[in-house]
Amino acid sequence: MRTSRKTPLEGGRKSMQRERHKNNDILFHFRKDGLPMTKLSQLKIDPEFQNQINPPSFEETHQLEMNILKEERVLNPIITWNGYIVDGHTRYQILRKYPFIPFEVIEKEFSSRYEALVWICKNQLGRRNLTPEQKKFLIGKQAEAEKQIKSFHGNQYTLASESGLVQNEPDRTKHGSRSKVAAEHGTSESYVYRAEQFAKGVEAAEEAVPGAQKEILSGKIRASDREISSIAKVPKEKRPEVVAELRKPKGERDSSITDSYSSPSKDNEFITTFKQDIQGHKKGLNKEEKQNLKDAVKSIYSPRRLADGEAMMCEIQGAQEDFVRRWEMCFREYPDILTEPKNNEKLLIFIDRASRYLQTVKDRLNNDGNQNSQTV
Repeated sequence: MRTSRKTPLEGGRKSMQRERHKNNDILFHFRKDGLPMTKLSQLKIDPEFQNQINPPSFEETHQLEMNILKEERVLNPIITWNGYIVDGHTRYQILRKYPFIPFEVIEKEFSSRYEALVWICKNQLGRRNLTPEQKKFLIGKQAEAEKQIKSFHGNQYTLASESGLVQNEPDRTKHGSRSKVAAEHGTSESYVYRAEQFAKGVEAAEEAVPGAQKEILSGKIRASDREISSIAKVPKEKRPEVVAELRKPKGERDSSITDSYSSPSKDNEFITTFKQDIQGHKKGLNKEEKQNLKDAVKSIYSPRRLADGEAMMCEIQGAQEDFVRRWEMCFREYPDILTEPKNNEKLLIFIDRASRYLQTVKDRLNNDGNQNSQTV
């Protein structure tokens, strides 16, 4: 009796499928000809999901396209939820130009779109070199989605705001979400709160002037966090004018327009009201008012505490981990980097540059340490 043997490719594919099932992922199976069962036309784009993705530069997109054509396949799978892409938008756009190229799809399982948004934000925060604006936007969006998850008890495809549960949920869930996000990213609750306001301002700017989000997150539009956050509080009909003014260099901006949204924030307004209540001999604050006062004070005074080296160590750690991850990905996907002599020469140059820089930092660290010890 003949027994069928699995080819190495089939065996590896089966192993990969078992591993992904452990992670609650659904891997679309391949046909015998090696092509995926999912058609490109079945994949869908959700604008909100796509707007959380840090788009690659033209050069990065071109390089990815060249790599795909060289390999004649897409190395990294497109990840979806209910058919909507949550990771792989650039690969999808390239595949639309070359629909004959094989690709792989992994379907993730989330209980709601808010869980999908949290996953997207976390995935982006750990994947690419981000500007401070991009990082703040993603943390703000994650915090907002986490808050909605806690408020979400109705049908998994129904918005929490439609279910009516958001208003009935205790206010502590919002702050619990903030503390969770802050702990995950090594920052403070007040930073997460400001990130939420910043994200709302960015989205308001994008809604008013398409393309503004990319300009803000790339640093092309130079404005303070408060200025960006305040855009969401400006009447919709005035937002395009405000964004247009912020696009100008600071010295050329019309202060009469920019000052129109620089009025005291909601937090400052709350403190003013609080003072008025005390002057009017109001006897006490309820639980919600106490929490609002606490948040308002944090929002105003915490930035001074954040601007130190200890708070930035998470940034240093993230950069170091990102460096290792990206190099290992290149070695894994392009092993000839380590085997081809011409590639070895270039790699040694990069290693030498990095080593010299790290040694310089180490020397500065030792010198500063010696100077401090002498002054004590």
